[in-house]
Amino acid sequence: MAGAVVQPAETTGQESVTLVNAGDRTVDLDGWSLANKSKKKQRLSGTIEPGQFLTIGLVRSSGGQDFLANQGDLITLLDAAGLKVHGVSYTRSQVKPGWTVLF
Repeated sequence: MAGAVVQPAETTGQESVTLVNAGDRTVDLDGWSLANKSKKKQRLSGTIEPGQFLTIGLVRSSGGQDFLANQGDLITLLDAAGLKVHGVSYTRSQVKPGWTVLF
């Protein structure tokens, strides 16, 4: 993971997570997912070419709740088998409206 927009600048904005493929092979994200500390998951699809970035818009829950918590949270990248590939955390002090938290 390269970063996340945890609190969009506008109330109509969307949270997002940006992934980077630092490897030398294309990564197929079909079946992969992102998870937060509350174990909510968002399925992923598509591919990331070597050296490329992919920004994923996060979907609010049916109750309108954001995927990422503004007071700090965990973001975990899980492969198609459900195994942890990467994980990061952030704190409340890192969250600023419209800014990307870098990892």
